[in-house]
Amino acid sequence: MKTALAFWRRSEVFASTSAHVLHRPDQINWIHVAIKMGLSLILAGNLLAPFAARAQNLGTSPQFGQAVQGQQATTVEGTVLNIVNWGCNVIAPVIAVACLGIAGWHFKSGRGYMGWGVSGVALMVISGLGRMAEGFITQAQGIQ
Repeated sequence: MKTALAFWRRSEVFASTSAHVLHRPDQINWIHVAIKMGLSLILAGNLLAPFAARAQNLGTSPQFGQAVQGQQATTVEGTVLNIVNWGCNVIAPVIAVACLGIAGWHFKSGRGYMGWGVSGVALMVISGLGRMAEGFITQAQGIQ
């Protein structure tokens, strides 16, 4: 005869009954419902977007410093180029300056500043490497 596992058996000591009762609200929180619906639509869009994307033909030569030949900046390639440029030329330096400012404030206050300082310097390095790569790409000669 097999015995049931320990968590299937009834315990010797019974738990006391709880007086906690969950009550449903009388009215629907429409803001909460709208936020859930919006987040659901964003999730569905992110899951379905790869199916809607179409490949672009670059032709025989790469296109640098502009959107793909025959395409606009609203295409996937133009969008990626704009995001990289925006991230390396605007976002990373602004956040880096903010991090370095917070590091200075923490240093002045006698608190830990090293994490903020390292983050700021790392963001400046990322920005510089991105701008350096962009310069190499736009000034590169065709390899034969």
